Amino acid sequence: MKFAAIDIGSNAVRLIFINVYETPTGPQFIKDAMYRVALRLGEEAFIKGKISKKKEEELVSTMKAFKNLIDVHKPVQVMACATSAMRDAKNAKDIVSKVFKKTGLSIQIISGQKEAELILSNHVEKFQLQENKDYLYIDVGGGSTELILLSKGKLVDKWSFNIGTLRMMLGKIKDKHWKELDVWLDHFKGKYTNLKGIGSGGNINSIQKYFVKRKDGLVHISELEDTLNSLDGLTIDERILQYGFRPDRADVIVPASKIFIHIMNRLKIQTLFVPKVGLGDGMIHLMYDNLSKGKKSTKM
Repeated sequence: MKFAAIDIGSNAVRLIFINVYETPTGPQFIKDAMYRVALRLGEEAFIKGKISKKKEEELVSTMKAFKNLIDVHKPVQVMACATSAMRDAKNAKDIVSKVFKKTGLSIQIISGQKEAELILSNHVEKFQLQENKDYLYIDVGGGSTELILLSKGKLVDKWSFNIGTLRMMLGKIKDKHWKELDVWLDHFKGKYTNLKGIGSGGNINSIQKYFVKRKDGLVHISELEDTLNSLDGLTIDERILQYGFRPDRADVIVPASKIFIHIMNRLKIQTLFVPKVGLGDGMIHLMYDNLSKGKKSTKM
């Protein structure tokens, strides 16, 4: 069976289709297709507190295109969630209403806590992770960073912080946000030995692909620091030409590296496992789990 998820983020809007195959050892999630549009809703939401008419029209056009793709793929269920930029935009509810009126697609504006819960729906604790170890899941997005602490396969704590790559690039992260993050991290200092990291988001995926290139899916903090040193002195155009980044990746990959390094240094995490999953994958896991349990359909 096929599912579809739409992730309306601060930097980009993504549509993914995933086929789920039920096997004797459990469901297998295989990505079928992914579409991405760099709308950058956060550029307006974080600076002006609202989304302009022009950007609203671009989002509606994107959702119309996604609806056409959904009609062709015919998934059994669809789910659409909007995160940090839409949380900040004063006119977000009006935009959600217009999208539904013109496409029939219902968008949920989710809290940072709900975002973390959906990310956790990926069942990351099962992705090659040892049951007797401790892990910090770090999801760095354009508008926020979600942190989830897992100990021996159990959830210890989760939180969302208004610290993201686009916010950082726009100078919209306040000192109090860094302090909130550090207080949360410091609470766990020394309580977990040999804490491992799990990294998600387009930037850490790109770092693993372009700068690490190992097949084990691991990124060491020294490799993150080397990546930052390699990119920080380059212009946006130089990053695009040398590494083949998209323009909307070339500018935010440096702040992403800084956020990951800050968190890892604070808790002395040396290694990140990068499973290449994110919020959209979590939505599809949730839909599958709910369908398997016979719960109410979220199809649109």
